[in-house]
Amino acid sequence: MSIFIDESSQTDNRYLVLGAVIVPDDQISEIENALAAVRLPELPHGELKWAKVSKSKIEAYQRYVEAFFRFPDAHFHSIVVDTTQIKHQVFNAGDRDTGFNKEIYQLVMKCGRLYREPIFHVYPDRRSTPHSTTELRSIINHGMHKKLGRSREWPVRKLHFRDSKNTPCLHLADIFAGAIAYQHNGHGNKPGASPARKLLAARIFELAQVRNPILDTNIGGKFTIWHRLLRSGVPQP
Repeated sequence: MSIFIDESSQTDNRYLVLGAVIVPDDQISEIENALAAVRLPELPHGELKWAKVSKSKIEAYQRYVEAFFRFPDAHFHSIVVDTTQIKHQVFNAGDRDTGFNKEIYQLVMKCGRLYREPIFHVYPDRRSTPHSTTELRSIINHGMHKKLGRSREWPVRKLHFRDSKNTPCLHLADIFAGAIAYQHNGHGNKPGASPARKLLAARIFELAQVRNPILDTNIGGKFTIWHRLLRSGVPQP
């Protein structure tokens, strides 16, 4: 099972959202082919991102997210973090990147709780970081083994960065995380808010059967939202 992770609103906004599209390995090609087909004719090339949603592209973006919901075994899970509660100096040696990796850890650990059997291949969107993906993979594996009692000592077999420009499932993760962050950070209520983004966000939550994206959804399901509480004085993870 593959986990494609992207984030939205990491800087200059109160709420950070990390989203993960979860796809069985034997269905990746089928899903990618479906996504490639529905973006035509408006968007034959280029990366689909929440930041690029516009009136001229909205129909292609709607078809793109609708395609995801036609695959019952493809899921999306997300965590929402109030960045005003993050204390990098206390828990992360002043390193924001360490803090970001901890959120990836939490999101993959949630997948470990929900999907008990599969071996995982984890693909975060590529970013500049001084930290080794090998180290992060070891930390996640140790956590799964210790906290979840996973029968496989190394359930995360791969953790490699992927270039989002060439990875359709990362496009989906970005769009879904973007829609959630859009709601939490109040962008839709600001003067001059994009009608296209408001329309796409509404369509996503309609398809996901999420009445209020500001609240937690059920823990498991097709499309979930989890507001992670950072407790004062308790290091994470």
